[in-house]
Amino acid sequence: MASSTPYTVRWGIMATGWIAEVFTKDLLTNPAVRNVHDVRHEVVAAASSSSKDKAAAFLSKVEAPSSAKAYGSYHELVADPDVDIVYVATPHSHHFQNAMLALDAGKNVLCEKALTVTASQARKLVETARAKGVFFMEAVWTRYFPLSIQVRNLISSGAIGTVYRTIADLSIGRDSGDGKVDFPDSHRMVNPDLAGGALLDLGIYALTWVFQTLYHLQPEEKKEQPNVMAAVNKYHTGADETTSIIVQFPQHKSHGIALTSLRVSSDVDGKNSAGPAIRIQGSAGEIQVVGPAYCPLQYRVIKKGGAGADEVQVVDCPIPKDAGRGNWGQGMFWEADECARCLRDGRKESATLPWSESITIMEVMEETLRQGGVVYPDVISTDAYDAQSPLNTGKRLAEAYERAHVHGVYEAIAPHFSATRYKPWPAVESFLRSQVPGAVGLDVGCGNGKYLGVNPDVFMVGSDRSPSLVALARGRCMQLQAQQGDSTGAEGGGQAGCGGRAVVGTDVLVADGLLLPFRERVADFVICVAVIHHMSTRARRQEAIRQLLRCVKLGEAAKTGGQVLVYVWALEQGTSRRGWDEGGEQDLLVPWVLKSQQKQPKGQKSRKGNKTQAIDSGDFAGQGGGEALPPTPAPVASAEPGPSPSHTDPVFQRYYHLYRKGELEEDVLAAGGVVVSSGYERDNWWVVAANEAPSQG
Repeated sequence: MASSTPYTVRWGIMATGWIAEVFTKDLLTNPAVRNVHDVRHEVVAAASSSSKDKAAAFLSKVEAPSSAKAYGSYHELVADPDVDIVYVATPHSHHFQNAMLALDAGKNVLCEKALTVTASQARKLVETARAKGVFFMEAVWTRYFPLSIQVRNLISSGAIGTVYRTIADLSIGRDSGDGKVDFPDSHRMVNPDLAGGALLDLGIYALTWVFQTLYHLQPEEKKEQPNVMAAVNKYHTGADETTSIIVQFPQHKSHGIALTSLRVSSDVDGKNSAGPAIRIQGSAGEIQVVGPAYCPLQYRVIKKGGAGADEVQVVDCPIPKDAGRGNWGQGMFWEADECARCLRDGRKESATLPWSESITIMEVMEETLRQGGVVYPDVISTDAYDAQSPLNTGKRLAEAYERAHVHGVYEAIAPHFSATRYKPWPAVESFLRSQVPGAVGLDVGCGNGKYLGVNPDVFMVGSDRSPSLVALARGRCMQLQAQQGDSTGAEGGGQAGCGGRAVVGTDVLVADGLLLPFRERVADFVICVAVIHHMSTRARRQEAIRQLLRCVKLGEAAKTGGQVLVYVWALEQGTSRRGWDEGGEQDLLVPWVLKSQQKQPKGQKSRKGNKTQAIDSGDFAGQGGGEALPPTPAPVASAEPGPSPSHTDPVFQRYYHLYRKGELEEDVLAAGGVVVSSGYERDNWWVVAANEAPSQG
């Protein structure tokens, strides 16, 4: 006699991005709402690759039980004995390493689609799952919809005769009208570093319908490897933007046509006026599936020769909603129910999507990309497992992200940026002028060097990560030196290092703020203006402050030692035109428009930046995938002064962390410093920090 107690599965969520949120909220709905009474789900843990705080915020957002544990690494999650199964919700680029990490730890795994970047990776995952004796499944949620099950049953029953052709399309129409699509180049949809492109993200759904209608229902001994003919248009990033595939099954004389594009849409008006996204054509009729290929809600059965409307069977398949969870329900719970039943029954793979079928579909996608000349980096396409891969630890992801969204941007816009930066902030100017004559100071992140000459009575060394900005700072030094020579009648002199003869007491060099080349306790003061908010994780921001504190002298008391002034953008900008304020998103991508003609700024003209999930190596996925680099909405208006951009003006996205009130002081304390003073000035927080006084004997 079957047990009346539902079988409970305890889930660990790997990544905290958009798809993880949708799936987890579905897990937490009441199964009875969808007429499921034999299994139930618990969320016992979630992990972010960047911080425990991020995982905790995720659990709070999805309203997980208070007992659910937050982890700041994937390694901790897979080591948790309370986790029965790990849901891998990172981008496709990370799936192989992340799923291997969980499988290697002996965990059952549900891994988001596309399963991997290459077929060899998919085979390696299956081999590992088999060797470890654990359950493993690709999370193609559409397969488990009641609608999909009904369609497969209709085909099996011969309702439309022998199926000879399936046409399936999932295209999203994001053409921006200027030759581009409205995703920044760093977005997971078009970024090859994240296995971007239409095929792996969207086209897999079109292939899902091809395979579950033409391949899956064949007897095992009659399943055949298909021929693949593909046409691929590549985006300027190297990812595929439009892909069309003919999948031929020669023995069965059937064709599947899978279409996907970022340029055009399979549902132009969002009302299905363009017709069915999927057409399954048989010798005796046709089944049309209406709605997006990943989440269809209706199908029609049209019999051959039928002329009257009464001969067309229309079936609606709505997704049940849980009123007790805010009327939530997206349809991802059905694949979770399948996992639970497999675990309950001791099955290691799902009959609805066997391992062999996931591999075959991956082989089709791999061949399609090969024919289209799409190549992904070795770090994401290798099938060599590395538990300490940056895809598992996230350690080097922040550096790569900042290279793309900070260092690379400022290097590209340096002259244009410098032309808008010429007036010191009052708080910074006051701090510099308060320094005693002969003091030695550092300007870390000096940009174009506008602060180097504020106080001519001190010696200053500026550093910046951008060689182009350092060159501009040297030019400024020369300009100031010439002015100084004119005012004193002197020929020059002073220190070298500013591209020739320099202003007395100034020098500039290229240096990374996290690896400062200065000796310990060498400076009387340090300024760091508008730099630390570009660090993409809190650990890196705190380390940057620690580096600044290392450079200043110790005193008998904090206020008598060297001091550090840090100046960052504030979240609380309610009175500004940007519209950012308390409670808003803190991690943004803010556009810089490289306008063809730059006007002198008359005031800040700006708009809200683009929300991102910053550097959680599973949060890069955004609308469907994990944590490697943040999901980024389409570019918005510039946050910088000047005329409106034209369609030909290049737009660069800069990462910012907006500091909330008190957060900068917290980071100073975490870095081992003390707060001497702090304040707010025109949309910015500032703090003057110092080292703890040395202990007395």
